[in-house]
Amino acid sequence: MLVSAIATFQAINAQHRAGMAMMQSHEAMLSGIRNVGAGETNFNALHQQDVKNDTNMAKAQFMYQVASAWKKHSEAKLKQEAKSLNYIA
Repeated sequence: MLVSAIATFQAINAQHRAGMAMMQSHEAMLSGIRNVGAGETNFNALHQQDVKNDTNMAKAQFMYQVASAWKKHSEAKLKQEAKSLNYIA
């Protein structure tokens, strides 16, 4: 039961880290938009940064989905273990 509880907390931590990564990726995208100058703009570098931000966002979204599934599984296992717990002892 303790292992399932620890796994649940680790899954929650992974969800928070993935959410933070998504926020950082959004911030990087907005920063790129803000820093585009009206004069000389290197569109190749801008494209590369955009691709990198999109890749980071996709990775963070995938990690959030994995962490959510892990949390759901851990909570179900914890609930199942709690049912079989002998409270009399």
